[in-house]
Amino acid sequence: MRGLMILILILAVFWLLGQIQLGVGAEYRAEGLRVWLRAAAWQIPVYPLKKKSKPAKPAHPPKEKEPKESGPEPSFREQVGGALDYAQALLPILLEAAGQFRRKIRVDKLRLKVTVGADDPADAAMRYGQANGALGVLWGTLNETFDLRDGKAVAQVDFDAREITIYALASLSLKVGQMVWLGLYFGCRALRTFLRVRGRRKQEQQQRKAA
Repeated sequence: MRGLMILILILAVFWLLGQIQLGVGAEYRAEGLRVWLRAAAWQIPVYPLKKKSKPAKPAHPPKEKEPKESGPEPSFREQVGGALDYAQALLPILLEAAGQFRRKIRVDKLRLKVTVGADDPADAAMRYGQANGALGVLWGTLNETFDLRDGKAVAQVDFDAREITIYALASLSLKVGQMVWLGLYFGCRALRTFLRVRGRRKQEQQQRKAA
């Protein structure tokens, strides 16, 4: 009887831990990407991490490196093709994860801002219309997929800029139990898919070299 009570107590503790709401936030701007974890009032930076300063090493005369025999470097098309192979294989898993947990993942805050730069007013109007239409489609998809609590998306024109700049801020939260299940189930599937695609690409590269 005592052992049963201890087991029930342990299960109750795990259940309570699983109900804790944890969050992750990301901010993208022209300076780069910033990602952090959030637990209650604490924020833990994930990317970029602060690099520790290393003591300066005494300078040595540079050594001449012997030329290494290597095969031809992969072309830009091959590199892009490899990234597309991984994206096409992993995208269904990501979409399935988002679909299964779409009402459980809570978007506490979402900000999207697209600034269109153009010198010509006609080009600016055309680009603004394209950006505004893309934002509208994206915003509708996000609202249907996630539980969006506080969100805003805007498009604007800057005649002093020549490029399109994007600012994005997202803060998501999920219960610990849901997060563990999401990470284990879909993480294992994504890893298996990644290894399968990598093995297939290595085999294709070996066949091209043999040819």
